[in-house]
Parts: sequence; structure tokens; C-alpha cells
Amino acid sequence: MVRLNVNGETASLKKRKREQKDEADAKQKRVRSRPKSKHRTRNESKSLEGLFPIQNGDGDIELLDSSLIEASLAPQPWKVSNPMGGRMLDIDPIFSSDEKHLILTYNTSIQVYSTDDSLLVRRIAIPVAKPRPENEGEPVPAHIVSSVPSKVSPEHIWVACSDGRIWHINWVLGTGMDRPYLLMTKNVLDMTVESVELGSLAEDVLLVLQTSTKLLAQIVAYTTKALASNSGKVIHTCDESPQLLRSAVGAKAVIVAANDVVHIGLLKTKRKSANTLEALEYRFTAFNVPDIITCLDIRPTLQTTRSGDELQALDLAVGCARGAIYAYKDVLSKLPTTASSSHKGSPIQPQKYHWHRRAVHSVKWSEDGNYLISGGYETVLVLFQLDTRKQNYLPHLAAPIENIAVSPSGSSYAVHLDDNSTMVLSTAELKPTAYITGIQSLVLNDHPPKESLVRRVWKAADDISMPLVSAINPSNPSHIYLCVGNGQQATLGGAEPSMPLLQSFDINSFQGLAQHALARTNPTDTNITSQGAPIVDPRVTKLAFSHDGQWLASVDEWQPPERDVDVFVSGSKAPGDVAREKREIFLKFWHFDTNSKSVELVTRINEAHHTTQPEPIFDLASDPSSPRFATLGNDGIVRFWTSKLRKRDGLAATGPEGQQLRSWSCSRVVALPTFVQQDDVLDSAPTRSGALAFSEDGSVLFAAFGTAAEAVVVAIDTETGAVRDVVSGMFRGQVRSIKVLACCLVMLSDDLTVYDIVADELRYSFTLKDTSEVTNRLTQLAVNYQSRCFALVAPIPDSYRTKIGKGTKSELVILSTESSEPLFTKSFSQAITGVIPAITSSGFVVIDAAAQIWSVTQGAEQGQLLQPLADLGMDKEVIDAPVDVAVEEGEQSDEEMVDADGDAEMEDYDIHQAVVAPQHLADIFNTAPAFAMPPIEDLFYQVAGLFSAKPTKA
Repeated sequence: MVRLNVNGETASLKKRKREQKDEADAKQKRVRSRPKSKHRTRNESKSLEGLFPIQNGDGDIELLDSSLIEASLAPQPWKVSNPMGGRMLDIDPIFSSDEKHLILTYNTSIQVYSTDDSLLVRRIAIPVAKPRPENEGEPVPAHIVSSVPSKVSPEHIWVACSDGRIWHINWVLGTGMDRPYLLMTKNVLDMTVESVELGSLAEDVLLVLQTSTKLLAQIVAYTTKALASNSGKVIHTCDESPQLLRSAVGAKAVIVAANDVVHIGLLKTKRKSANTLEALEYRFTAFNVPDIITCLDIRPTLQTTRSGDELQALDLAVGCARGAIYAYKDVLSKLPTTASSSHKGSPIQPQKYHWHRRAVHSVKWSEDGNYLISGGYETVLVLFQLDTRKQNYLPHLAAPIENIAVSPSGSSYAVHLDDNSTMVLSTAELKPTAYITGIQSLVLNDHPPKESLVRRVWKAADDISMPLVSAINPSNPSHIYLCVGNGQQATLGGAEPSMPLLQSFDINSFQGLAQHALARTNPTDTNITSQGAPIVDPRVTKLAFSHDGQWLASVDEWQPPERDVDVFVSGSKAPGDVAREKREIFLKFWHFDTNSKSVELVTRINEAHHTTQPEPIFDLASDPSSPRFATLGNDGIVRFWTSKLRKRDGLAATGPEGQQLRSWSCSRVVALPTFVQQDDVLDSAPTRSGALAFSEDGSVLFAAFGTAAEAVVVAIDTETGAVRDVVSGMFRGQVRSIKVLACCLVMLSDDLTVYDIVADELRYSFTLKDTSEVTNRLTQLAVNYQSRCFALVAPIPDSYRTKIGKGTKSELVILSTESSEPLFTKSFSQAITGVIPAITSSGFVVIDAAAQIWSVTQGAEQGQLLQPLADLGMDKEVIDAPVDVAVEEGEQSDEEMVDADGDAEMEDYDIHQAVVAPQHLADIFNTAPAFAMPPIEDLFYQVAGLFSAKPTKA
């Protein structure tokens, strides 16, 4: 659970009681029609007369006792599902031998997809974070570095982890994760697999690139038997810093790339097969490449002889950090005949192809060897025809290209993009035949990008500085909407992450549906300045759906980098002040068409909050009872936004299909009372923060606003705009969030405070132990109205860590307003970037920094995300089971034992016709969205129980 600190003492939870009331305050108070605005602290005894306004079925406002609002629910256990999704790693996709499946490597799993319909067939979880036996109890920080198909068994793949664990996985059955092979080394860099005839049998030989010391790296060969005994053979040692390892068919050639040097090793054995692993001996030769190597690919040419396939020629393609590609045709004939492994021969003259402006992320030979296919940061797939040097392009992809794989027959390309998606393209027409996408939120990578191999004029962000902006559409609870960028590298191109896109993701099918640009984007056009720095896209900071799901309000901001405003700096102004003056802030309203599933921009408000300069919008809230939104800005003003019919020449404007068109405008402006007296010093005021929350019936809007030392909560009547109440002393530090749950306010700053606004009583409050800026950025609060609980998530960085980086953990705490004791606590190995309350179930959807989704549910709702049929054991061929007891000749079956009229025998059975009300079935199937539904077996027994229940006898 989140550790708390109260008055310098560590405690799990420590409730801070309010002062005792006077006897007069304890008596029942009279109802006031409209209380006057008064400043009140939480230690004073003023209240809203012990009553809370709610809306009845007729739309009238009634005042009911608060005790009638909250229903007492029996405590139910909370459950956390297994993670789903994840981040696709910088590893080449794998085609199956029949090209019907595509195997992708994620940070914590291997996932198999069908190339026919892009659907997930099987997810094989890899226990990357599990402790090793030698350091039991402490997880080893590790990541998957390679996954390659087996050359002997097509249904198996080999997966290598950086800490020396190697798995032999059957991707057809999903087995082989329980018993990994353990190597002595704890730093594996790369791995490749070849089929070698050892004796009379062909076996998989693993060539593992591993570091022996800080400056030395080795290539070690293993068979399955050698892996079990950890007795591999070292075939080469490099004194540079190698990063890539490739091999030709039958391990007859081994290629290692280290910085700007290529090591090529040729097998010395001339016989058809080697008897043992020790007989594999190589002669290595090294030569220099003109630039730093980022990727490479080889294409062997074989010659069939009586003794087997012999390596006749070897073509080598090398992609470099400055955008050039070097092709070495028949590199074996150009190597010196006598060279030692420590001597670098004279440079070999290659053919140079240069189109990319930055590092080449992936380069591959075509199946016929006439083309080179490459991709990089430019989001363009480039095809170089080697003979004519002509170039063909597939431009305007969604994100930078990370990996390219050619299918075994050469008829398809698998292109892995930086936005956590992979598409399969036909080589003839370059048209997509399959598309696979996951959660495209910002993640923490294991490796720095290839762009960082060369010094740039800019520095990319290397941590997560803000939570994930997300929401669930109330009209379709299985769809979540996330604000994302144009790929991982484009998102981190500036000082702050740029997230101008809205990704719609369906949890039922666990696939991305579409992307919509909510702000200005520069994905493929001129997106680099003349100085070489990337052009920063805007970022969406707030997102909210209307109560019916037909309208979406968003806030996006853009601020020029300080490096681009030097020409505007004059006098005593700093570049940061000039950049803030040129900030652009837009409030936009979008219409969601449920039929065409389109998103249309209806209204854009420029600088919705403005003083002498554009003011940031602290929060955006949606009215739960009507299509209305509210915003709170740094100017200390709350604005209400409503829609009205759009008119043209005095007549109502209609769309192409006759639908009425609407536009949005500000319907009411409420100046917060704390800043009515501070307008003269508004420009010199210290840093402020704020948050908004509507009551559950939409009758009251609570606005928390102010400086770190003087933040107050203002209750605003949404019908009249009158200030009903002001409460001070609720926040310590910046205002992070405010939520309303029944008659209580849940407020988050450096403290978590639960305040009963009706009884004017502080129920409890505790202080977060770590209140640094690093922790506050990702500390979030979410309220679920079904379970009447709220969730608090906060990262737990190490004491020495100054930012949210790799290895940062998070904790989830679920509490209720009735008691300060946590209902549930859970620690996550990754930092949680987003938490969303499930609308139709008593749970939460959690998204972590590894792009994984977790479901947290209560009670009988099993927290399981939708699983493919393979995981449920339903993709296997169904075989008719034999009859348990055969009916021998002359014996009577059960049916034959029944009389012709059947009356006599039927009297022994209590048979009735089941009548099930539709409401009972709805209670089973409508309790939760698909991702939070219980297992199919539980649903079956619940439905069977309805039809098998006996009628009540009179």
C-alpha cells in the first residue's frame, strides 16, 4: 500500500479528526433556500444544513437527507487480472512457415496473430521479471533481446533474455515458458539460430552474443544439450562493443557488427557434418564501415553439391546512423585470404545508397536480391533497385519504421512501426493485408533510440513527465480513448511529450480502431527545422465526454521551444517568458457520430481563458446530467459551455442528411471569490493550480483553485451560477484532483482528504510519504460510482531516482469514503500512467508504462480481460467422446424403458417448464463490460441455474 507520513511519523493510515462541535451545532439546522457565500475552513462548523441536493425523476431539485443517498454495501474482495497487450520490441517479426501466422515479440509476452484477419490467436506470457534462483526474492531487471524461429522445428521459437535466460517455446501449443535454460552470463546482447548436422542428426545451434567483461564480448555456440549443462563453446571474442549478430545457413558464416567494424567468420570444416560442437571452428576477418552501424542484413547464395549445400557467395547490407546504406555484393570474394581476428583489413568498397535523413532503423534484402528495403524516422518505406539505382516509396505511414521482415516466399513484408503497430504488406502492390496495433501510449524503452548514436542539436525526453490523458465513451463502455503521439520517438522529440492524436481502442477485440487528429500534426512533411531540430507537435491536456457520449471536449496546448524564440528576446525578458507569451491554447468540441463512427470538429475556442496572455486551462469537467462542460483557467474564472442550434440567415442550419447542426459557446462565467480581491496583483501571483468536479446529479460544481498555500474549494450552483459555499484549508501543495462521491469530496494534493460537504465534517485525511514533483506528476485519482469507491495510484521511484524511468514501480490503493482503511492494495512493477473507472462495473482499468492493460474489479466480477480462444482451450479440434457404457444387443436403452404413453415413468421425475424473466438474464450479462465479465464457465452455471431452478410449491 502507499506509505503515508503524518507529522513526520510513518503510518499506514492516520485519521485526522476535526474539532469537537458545540452543542448548538450538533442540533438539526434549518434549511436555507440559498446560503450566502462565506469562506470557511474545515475546522469551522458551517455546513450545507445537513442536506444534499439531488434530482428526482421529474427533473426537479429536491433536498433529501444524506443518509438516504449512500447505500451500505457488504465488502467484496477485489481482484486484478493478468496484463494484456504490451509494447512491441525492436525485434524483427517472425512469419510462420506457411505464412498464415505472424509472431510478434512484446516486452512481456510472445503474441501470435492470424495474417488473414489480424486477430490474436495466442498470447504466451514470458516471465521476464521473475526472480532467478541465485537471487531469490529480488526480481532481476531484464528484457527480451532476441526471438528467432527454430530451424529444425517450425512450431518452436527461441527467446533470449538479457539476464541469460533462454526459452524454447512451442508457439502452436503455448508451452515451454516454465523451464528456461540459464546461462552463466548475465548480459546477453543478441542471439541467432542455425541448423547444423552434428553427427547424423540436424540440431539447432544457438549463437549467443554475450559480454564476458566490461570491454570484451564473446560469441558462444550452444546446442540443447550444451544449454542444459551450460557448456557452450566460444568461437570468437571481440574487443569492441558489438550490438548485432547474424549468421548464414548452417552456421557456415557468422557476422558481428561492432560500432563501425564488421567481423565475418567462415566455418573451417569442409566435411558434410561435424561430430561435436567442439568441431565448429571459424576464421574471422574484420573490416571497417564508413559510419556507425545501426542495422544489417545478409543474403547467402548456396550451391548444391553431393556433400550438401555449400556457401557460394554472401551479400551484406549495412544501415548506418547518418542515413547511408552500404551494399557489399559477394563480400566473401573481397575478404583477404590471410587475416587474424584482431587485425582489421583494408576497407572494402561498397555501393552506397543514401536517402534517409537520419539513422536507418532497418534494412532487408528482397527474396530475389534485386532490391533493398529500408525504413527509418521519416515514416517512409524505401525500395532501392540495385541495378538501376531507382527508388520506390511507400510514404505517409503512421509512425517511424522500426523493423522489416520478409516472408519465406517473398510475397509479403511485415513492417513494425514505432507507434506499437505492425502491418503486413503485399510485395506486388504494397497494399496492407493485415494490421495489428496495441496501446500506443508513451512507454519507457529498454534501449535508447538509434538516433542517439550520433550527437544531435536537440535532446529527446527520456522520462514520462505527465499522466496519460484518457477517457471512456459512456455510449460504448468497451471503447477507451487515449491521447497519443506520432510514434514513440516523435512523442519524445521536445522538452514535453507531444500527443496530438486520439486513439480509440476496443478492449473486447483488443485492437486499435482508429486515430483522430485533435491538434495540428506534422507526421511526414517538413518536420525538422533548418538547424536540424524536430518540430514539436501540440499535446492534448484534457479530455471529457458528455453524459450521452455524443460530444467530446478537448484542450490542446502548444508552446514554442525556447531555442526557437531567441530572436524575440529583448530587454529583461527570458526565453521562457517569451515562449509562454506565444503559447497557443485551444478548447475544441467534437461530435461523435455513432453510425459512421466519425469525429467532427464543431467548435474551436481560441484562448478560452485569457488575461494579458493566454492562460492555461487547469481542468475540464462534464456534466453527468446534461450535455454541458465546465472549464477552469489560471485567470480564476469558471466558464460553462453549452450547445445551441446553428443558424444561417435566421434559419436553423442543417447538414447534408438533414440533421440539425449545433455550435458551442460560453453560457455562464463565474469568477471565483478568492480572486475578486486579487485582480490587481494577478500578474505577480505565485503559481496556481485547480481542478473541477460536478456532483453526481449535476446540480453543484465544485472548483478547487489557488496557490499551494491558499487553495480553496468553491461550490457553485450550476443553475444560477451563485456561489453556495467556500471551504478553505483542504489542500497542502498543488491541487492535483477533486472528485465527488455521494456527499463527500475526495481531494488530492500532497494530502488525500475525504470531506463530508453535507455534514461539514472531515472524515479522514492522510499525507503521501513522497510528495516530490516526480511523484506528483503521475499521482492520480479515479472514482467508481458503481462500487462507491475511489482508487489512488502513485509511483514509487527509488530514493536516488530523479525522474520516472525504467524500474519505477507504482502502487494502487482502493478506499471508500466510510473508512480510512484500504479495501485493496496492489504493487505494480511498472509505473502506472493512467487509471480509468469502468462505467458499467465496479472496477477500474489501469494502463502502465509498458503499454499493458490491467482490470481491477470487485466481488464476483472476475477481473479478466478478453482472452483469445486458444487461451480458453477452445481452438483445438473437437473430438467426439466415446459412449461411457455401450448398449449391448438385447439390452434396453433409457428411451426404450419409457412406456408408450410415458405417463407412468414420467411421474417419477419432477419435470416443469422453466420460465425465466428477461430481467434475470440482463442481471447476468449486463453487470460489466466485456473486458470485466466473469469466465464463460461461470456465466454458463448462472444461466443454467435460472433454467434448472424448481418452481416454488404453494
